[in-house]
Amino acid sequence: MKKFIIILYILTLNLIASNMQINGIYDIEYGSFLPLGTADAKLIIDEKNNYELSISAQTTGLVKVLSNNRSEEYKSLGKIINGQFIPEKFIKIKKDNVKERIREYTIDKNDKKIYVNDYTEIKSKFYDSKLNVKYKTLKAQNNYILDYFAKDDILSLFFNLKEKFSKFKQNIDYKLKALGANKTKGIINIFIPKDKKEINKYLNTKSNMKFIAYINQKVFQSERGELLISINKKGFCDYAVLKDVLLLGDIKGELVSLKVTN
Repeated sequence: MKKFIIILYILTLNLIASNMQINGIYDIEYGSFLPLGTADAKLIIDEKNNYELSISAQTTGLVKVLSNNRSEEYKSLGKIINGQFIPEKFIKIKKDNVKERIREYTIDKNDKKIYVNDYTEIKSKFYDSKLNVKYKTLKAQNNYILDYFAKDDILSLFFNLKEKFSKFKQNIDYKLKALGANKTKGIINIFIPKDKKEINKYLNTKSNMKFIAYINQKVFQSERGELLISINKKGFCDYAVLKDVLLLGDIKGELVSLKVTN
């Protein structure tokens, strides 16, 4: 399931302090019967307010077999300034038993440019003259400048969203931008419905902070990638639903473990 990692883009933290580490574990399932995988989210902040945020996800069970042992990892690295996460690098790693792709974004705030380094490694199987199985590795690298600029990546954006959220009004579509949001210009739309009846049907939590994030790319049957998000009192995403992914149901992500250490 190529898109199951999207459910974890919405990890939102409110506990920020120097010299701390936060670890969260999410269960991800399709509909109510098919486990897709697990995901580990980690935030490390040092005494100089440098941060490293990472989310890694692994497929499990039948999905692991069908996806060729697919895993994905996302990293945001930078500094915390005045309570805001300011990324300097954003890294995406996608791999399976055959292919690994690493895309690294370097953010130049002065020139308002983003430099991208793409690295791909593909393993291909072949047989020698004695019919022994052999493997050949093909490598490719590509460097370029992104055709848009964004101050946030998809991870830092949701860390910084809490401050913006208090100013958002209901039933207004807010447009934000972040690296990794979609394949065009990184646009994400945030919408807080005034009528909570529909969103409460999907997000059965006690949280008063619930909203819809559109990642603006087609995810199977979902035209815009409609992501319903619930944030608990501590500022963490405790439940999220990616709607209408396939004909049989939605993708659901639930926080099952959280640990904070200093």
